[in-house]
Amino acid sequence: MKTVLIAKQNLEKTYSGACRSVHEEIKYFSSVGCEVHTISENANVEDINKSGGISHKSKRFFWQKKFKRRIQFSNETLKLAKKIKADLLIGHGDLQHPDVHFIHNCVHLAAEKIHNKPLSKNDEMYLTHTPIFQNHQFKHIVANSYLTKNELIARFSVPEKDISVIYPAIDESQFKILSNEVKARIRKDLDVKEDELLVGLVTSGNFKKRGIDRFFEAISLLPEEIANKTHFVFVGKDQLTQEFQAILDRSPYKNRVRQLPIINNVEEYFNALDIFVLPARIEEFGRVVAEAMACGAPVITTKWVGASELMKNESAGFIYDGESNQVLANLMDALLSDKALRDRVSLENQESAKDVYESALDEKFNAVFNAYLR
Repeated sequence: MKTVLIAKQNLEKTYSGACRSVHEEIKYFSSVGCEVHTISENANVEDINKSGGISHKSKRFFWQKKFKRRIQFSNETLKLAKKIKADLLIGHGDLQHPDVHFIHNCVHLAAEKIHNKPLSKNDEMYLTHTPIFQNHQFKHIVANSYLTKNELIARFSVPEKDISVIYPAIDESQFKILSNEVKARIRKDLDVKEDELLVGLVTSGNFKKRGIDRFFEAISLLPEEIANKTHFVFVGKDQLTQEFQAILDRSPYKNRVRQLPIINNVEEYFNALDIFVLPARIEEFGRVVAEAMACGAPVITTKWVGASELMKNESAGFIYDGESNQVLANLMDALLSDKALRDRVSLENQESAKDVYESALDEKFNAVFNAYLR
């Protein structure tokens, strides 16, 4: 039996994208007969056990600065790998010397896209990520999108043969089309009348990265006859900053915009929407896009969102560069004004989302990991 060790500094928030990826890996390696261990500073041990893993806790010294803690975590991981005689060591951004590195974030590109300046050489993410790629401290990389893969090739000259792309998966038993009766009930709960429309932006938080300001600005640019029959919602745990609140307050349609709470059954939000919008400055993948697609929502997003790579044919016409709020408003107007177009894009998105169903994941993992598990 092969032994696999998966390292990620925090495995407590099971709902987060990177943590969900770890659980996908635990389930996969367990299913092919491996003994799977995880190491983290914090973990939801019960969920790890349910997925088939054995959880280990890394020592954490609270007085250490964040970068020093990452080095400490790497050292603890290597000690455990030696102790359990791990055949395969997998990292998720915190580990300096893994066999296979799952990359979820492009920290240099993100700094440039979000803050319009290079990542500081003193930043802990610069200090953590840069040596991994510059010094080729891995055997292979699994990137979560071609956006991420191309960034690693362009910035760090990582050979293309050393990077595989595996999109994060979505649970097709949860993210699917609900009945018309259920949709009607959800929209009624949201105070959307039968002759009204609903547009939403759903995210866990980090509103600047996800472009909440762009969303608000585009709403203000919509034709009056469209805006006045449309409800606009945004979901996320963050509170609006003064800057973003000021943008919303200037909107002639601010009374039609509201924030909704994060819920576990978020597929209800997606099913209720006439359009899903994610005008992100960067999103290395963006599971919410794939989830919205699987629930039949027409999607508008930017080319800097990895999940936009799933959008094909007519739906690909609703990918834009992210720079112009007027373009975003025009795309929203086009969909809101044309139900037949919304229906066509919805069907295309449902079909494209099948590429990232959990049931299709094992085959993609096999292609990468068979060589390590023989």
